[in-house]
Amino acid sequence: MGINSRFSFVSEGSLLIEIGNILDYEISDRVQSLSLALKKLDILDITVAYGSLLIDFDPLKYNLDEFLLDVKNIFDVVMSTFSKREEDTIIRDVFVRFGGQYGPDLKYVAEFHNISEEEVIREFTSKVYKVFMLGFTPGFAYMGILSDLIATPRLSTPRLVVEAGSVGIAGNQTGIYPTRSPGGWQIIGRTEQVMFSPESQDPFFFKPSDYVRFVRVDS
Repeated sequence: MGINSRFSFVSEGSLLIEIGNILDYEISDRVQSLSLALKKLDILDITVAYGSLLIDFDPLKYNLDEFLLDVKNIFDVVMSTFSKREEDTIIRDVFVRFGGQYGPDLKYVAEFHNISEEEVIREFTSKVYKVFMLGFTPGFAYMGILSDLIATPRLSTPRLVVEAGSVGIAGNQTGIYPTRSPGGWQIIGRTEQVMFSPESQDPFFFKPSDYVRFVRVDS
C-alpha cells in the first residue's frame, strides 16, 4: 500500500507522525512496528494511536533537525521492509457472559439490526479482534473491526456508571471497561478478566497489536 506520511512537531519535545486516518489493520500494524523500532532512540515515551504515533523526547538532548532526520531514517527502513509476521500474533481469550444484567444493551443491538440476540452473540464471538490502541481510561483497549451486521452507534446519552469488565460496542469497534466509570458504549456483556492492575509491574492486560477472541460462558 502507498504511505502518505506527515511529520510535525506539536511541541518543543513532541513529534507527531501520521500515516493514515482510517481504521485499518495494515496501517495499525505499520504504526506499531514503527513504535518498536523507534525505541532504539533515547526518547521519553511513545503513544500509539490508530494511524499515528506521538514521540516525546527531551529537547535538551537533541537538535530538532537531527532528531527528525534520525526518525525519518528509521521510518523509511520500517516502511520499506514491513511485513506482518503471523508468529508474532498474540491472541488472548476473554470469557464473557452476555445479555441480561451483564449486557443491558444486547436487546437494543439485536433490534437495531433486526436480528436475534443469539445472532448478535454468535456474530460477535465468531471473529478475532485487533487491539488498535489504549486510551480513555488506563487499560481501555479499542478493538475492531466489527462486522456491519452488529456495528451499532453509541448511546445518545452516556451512562454515569458502567461496571468494570463491561463489554461494549461503539460503531465498528468493541472495548472492555477496565474500571467502573461513565461510558456511552452499547453494553452487551461482562467479563471477570481484570484489564488494569495498577499495583502490577505490567498493569495492562492488553497491548496494542494483541488480538482478542471473545468466548461465551454462562456461569
